[in-house]
Amino acid sequence: KIWYKDILLIKEENEFLSKKNVQLSLLNSKLINYEIENKRLRDMLNFKNESFKHLSLLPAKVVNSNLSSSIESVIINVGSEDGISSNLSVVDYNGYLVGKIIDIGKRNSKVQLISDNNYSVSIKIGQNISIGQFKSTYGNLGILEGIIKTSDISVDDIVYTSGISAIYPSDIPVAKIINNNKKKNKLFQDVAVEILTDINRLYYVFVIQ
Repeated sequence: KIWYKDILLIKEENEFLSKKNVQLSLLNSKLINYEIENKRLRDMLNFKNESFKHLSLLPAKVVNSNLSSSIESVIINVGSEDGISSNLSVVDYNGYLVGKIIDIGKRNSKVQLISDNNYSVSIKIGQNISIGQFKSTYGNLGILEGIIKTSDISVDDIVYTSGISAIYPSDIPVAKIINNNKKKNKLFQDVAVEILTDINRLYYVFVIQ
């Protein structure tokens, strides 16, 4: 009987310790996430202070994403009450282009992502400032249209917004070249690019007002 009671006591102690271990693991996880979030907020504040000083930047948090719908988009927690209007540009805390505002509520807004198949933006690239058009193709990939063969561009060159459009300020990083090809029978280069922002890891963003 004593042996049996000891077994039951050990079992109860093990269950108690297991519960405490889970609680401590959850608490540790929460503290780690607080640390990560604190770092993100520090990065955002530093970005706001150091980059695009001539622009007004409104911080926002991504509260929902719709990457599999007809329009790839995310919902952010700022809206008309925060002064948001249609077609404002959105960037991540690295300053990379994320997309533009397409729908507005009082406290939330929908952002069409740069990875959406219907997304395009006027861009510039190269030392001689070649103007073209970025278009998304699939996932984090896209193409540049209108880059003439004489343009001196190469792999890893960064593509920026041109500033020609009334929507996007100039000099926002958009993508980098991963392949370019000049064909004899074509006036323009075939240019493949990779989007700079990580669409799958958006958490905090800035709306450019």
